[in-house]
Amino acid sequence: MKKHYFPKTLFQKLIFTFIIMAAYLVGRELPLYGVDLAAYDAFRDKSADLIMQTIGGDRYKTSLLALGISPFMFSTLFVQMIVAFKSADSKSHTSPKKITRATLILMVIWASVQAYLTTKSTIYIYDGGTELILAKVISGIEMVTGAFVILWLATRNGKYGVGGQTILIYVNILDSVVNTVKNIEFKELKVVGILSVIALVFTIIFENTEYRIPMQRISIHSIFSDKNYIPIKLNPIGMMPVMFASAFFQLPAYIITWLAESFQDNGDLQWLSENMDTNHPLGIGIYIVVLYVITIIFSFIFISPKNLAESLQKAGDSITGLKAGRKTRVYIRNRLLIIAIFSATFLSLFIALPLYLHMEGMIPAAGMSLPSILIAMASINCNLYREFRVVKEYDAYIPFI
Repeated sequence: MKKHYFPKTLFQKLIFTFIIMAAYLVGRELPLYGVDLAAYDAFRDKSADLIMQTIGGDRYKTSLLALGISPFMFSTLFVQMIVAFKSADSKSHTSPKKITRATLILMVIWASVQAYLTTKSTIYIYDGGTELILAKVISGIEMVTGAFVILWLATRNGKYGVGGQTILIYVNILDSVVNTVKNIEFKELKVVGILSVIALVFTIIFENTEYRIPMQRISIHSIFSDKNYIPIKLNPIGMMPVMFASAFFQLPAYIITWLAESFQDNGDLQWLSENMDTNHPLGIGIYIVVLYVITIIFSFIFISPKNLAESLQKAGDSITGLKAGRKTRVYIRNRLLIIAIFSATFLSLFIALPLYLHMEGMIPAAGMSLPSILIAMASINCNLYREFRVVKEYDAYIPFI
């Protein structure tokens, strides 16, 4: 029987990840059918909407991977939210196969909607007629296909490499940082640079600092019995709010764009369509509200006080000084709410402030999203470091296995 090669050591996993990253970068350079690439030269290196680029495939939506990782992220998150709201018994009857099927179906729908709306704003080499319609259909199919290519790359990297899907986001982040720094003069970089460094430092601190709720375990009767606790990071869900806020922000933006296309005589819809981005006050306000709400809601979804309280009660454990059950759940909920609000305020401040300063003319457009990008980068780096340590420690045990 033929043996298949699977990366095992950290070095082998890193090599595999670099191959995945190279394949992703090549895909970003493959142009869609019929796209007028020359028309985009005037916008080259001048795009300011960097927040959306962190989950986008390419800056100008002209390549095979134009949709980026957002269809996969959005569908995965939506299904996870539905599962999270189910009871423990209902979750146990939900098979991974059903979850995967639901995710893929939702991904096809979301990617198709994105592809359709992207073709509406894409510049093609054809002026009209059957050729233009054909170009839009073919390029739309290519974009949906590209979304599933990204899904395959992310899945392979998650299984055999390091970083999972976030490594593809990391490529977009590095590209955004390089283009931002390259297109801003040093004197214009001072204000946004200071904000970015502060945001970077605080993100690293919050990613590696946790609030500890002391607890008692009936199964432990040793010197470690008084050192048990429930850890909650000060930044509970890391970079997820920044990434998913962008994905959720796209939903009303796409709806408004579709309505504006359908009712071109409606001035209000045209105004909304023109202002629904992170370069205008309306778009900034909606984005920050979405970010704030998502940070709090996701904190409660992925760190469920109800599930924690039920797990403690079933195991016979308890929080020090509290009875198991409702009081424990309320206590965890209150502490988590405070931490989630703290995290949401931090993220919103360091993302909204540079956007506001840009409107006041104090920060160039190309750099207004730099703090948010560095927040995401710092969070990913912390997670990658932890994963590297786990794989490295596993490598040390290989000779004994």
